[in-house]
Amino acid sequence: MDKRHSFFLLDSEIARIEALIDSYWSAFNTFQIVIREAKVKPDHVSSLTPKDGAMAHFVALDKIRINCDTALAYLEQLVSRIPSKEKDELNSLKGQLAPLEVFDAKLFAHLNSAIEEYEEAHYLASALLAGKAIVYVLEQLPGETDEDKASALVKSSLLDEKIKPNFLKGARRARVHFTHDISAIPLPQDALGLVSDACDLSLKLMKAKTK
Repeated sequence: MDKRHSFFLLDSEIARIEALIDSYWSAFNTFQIVIREAKVKPDHVSSLTPKDGAMAHFVALDKIRINCDTALAYLEQLVSRIPSKEKDELNSLKGQLAPLEVFDAKLFAHLNSAIEEYEEAHYLASALLAGKAIVYVLEQLPGETDEDKASALVKSSLLDEKIKPNFLKGARRARVHFTHDISAIPLPQDALGLVSDACDLSLKLMKAKTK
């Protein structure tokens, strides 16, 4: 049985919940135009009286929480400087990077900063940070040349032989294009590619070092 069925609310608690519902409807009405454009249809939250039981008040609070989460998610899309698809990709990268913080905190910080700069549409800053991380990781891998390093990763099953050319292309781009050519300004896809490469290569380094 739900423990909430046995709860009793004090008059002061009921008054606070009713005030919260009133505030919710005030915000809802202000937000009505945006909600209509977004085709968001939050659940109805009824007004309550002191005669309503505790469970009815809990249900109202749950609906308010869900509706506010829905509204906030839509507002975040409105203020985001990048498309939602790219935002999702970056969020996925953040999740994958979590174990890296213990392995190399400074590398982790650089990658997080590269992602944050991209989220603000600062593509040059993002590309430079990602390129710096890639160069750092390459220097930690065994081998004299990028070709040697790629071969070592393939040998250790951390890199597919089929994508070795892409690895080498990314390494060259990180070492030279945006870090040495003052006229090179990265397009969004360039910066995102570097960020993705930097994250992937950093995770490969972590796996190679912790085998």
